[in-house]
Amino acid sequence: MSVSICIVTYNSMKYLPYFLDSVFHQTYWQKSGETPDVFVVDNASGDKTVNFIRDNFPTVHLLRNINNIGLSRAWNQAIKMTRGDYLLVMNPDLILEEKFLATLVSDLAEDDHLAAAGGKLYRLDFESEGGFLVSPVKTNILDSCGLRAFKNRRFVDRGAGELDRGQLDVKEEVFGLSGACLLLRRSALEAIKFGEEYFDENFFMYQEDIDLAWRLRLAGWSALYDPLARGWHHRRAQSGQKNDWAVIRYRRGKENLVNFHSYKNHLMLLYKNELWANVLPNLPSILWYELKKFVYVLIFEVHNFFRGWAEIFKNRHILKKKRGVNMRQKKVRAEEMRRWFQ
Repeated sequence: MSVSICIVTYNSMKYLPYFLDSVFHQTYWQKSGETPDVFVVDNASGDKTVNFIRDNFPTVHLLRNINNIGLSRAWNQAIKMTRGDYLLVMNPDLILEEKFLATLVSDLAEDDHLAAAGGKLYRLDFESEGGFLVSPVKTNILDSCGLRAFKNRRFVDRGAGELDRGQLDVKEEVFGLSGACLLLRRSALEAIKFGEEYFDENFFMYQEDIDLAWRLRLAGWSALYDPLARGWHHRRAQSGQKNDWAVIRYRRGKENLVNFHSYKNHLMLLYKNELWANVLPNLPSILWYELKKFVYVLIFEVHNFFRGWAEIFKNRHILKKKRGVNMRQKKVRAEEMRRWFQ
């Protein structure tokens, strides 16, 4: 089984020296005898990202887009250019432990039902100087140990913001993995794609990883969290706020573009993947959560409210087709999906 690395960059210069060094120094390459097969799609960076890769990592396959086409579409470009049986899809703001890739490859090789595997990601702090990341600090604060789904259809990164006390040291099945870094089985992606879309390109950015995890689950695939695969991630968009006020304070501090895509994509996520048989048992939780979000966005982000619904209306036909494909590919019963919404 061969592995390809798929990376999307956008003004990522400050991360690249440490990030690419950790990718090329994975023990997997020595153990397998494979040459590192790394594909980078750059989404029209305005910094020195492209020149740095060309000058310092000439074996990297590089595609430069004229415009920023979004994360999902760029990842799809990278996947189409690769040939690996397994695909390590990742953001460039990470530093991986040397055994990260080898650990996850072993997990997928041992279980044909696994579509995805991910490790224990910690938060990465750093200082920057002259556009470069300097003095990276590998904290003991958890960033993501897989995705957790609630009855109200809110999704968070497990363990986010918690001090690692060994509370998530068990290798176990999870709903899905964070798109920051996960190893995917190509055959699983081929089985659930819509046309030529592996990641849904209606999700310009944000929640595309949740959508992928949900679609894979519906199609009968599993996802595994392995704490022995460790990495450090500089996360700009935090998750896991403990109460409504914390969520509101955090959202008020985010860029408006981020909030727009987050609101729109949440609605598309539910429409495309929800099973009506699972709505009724969780209806009070879903309605209360959606009512709070509806009121907040209507008051504080009214432009995002109308713009989001306009975007959904414009794409209603393609979204209906995508839901139809997801439902035709469904291989699990409603109660099997329901157990993930806790």
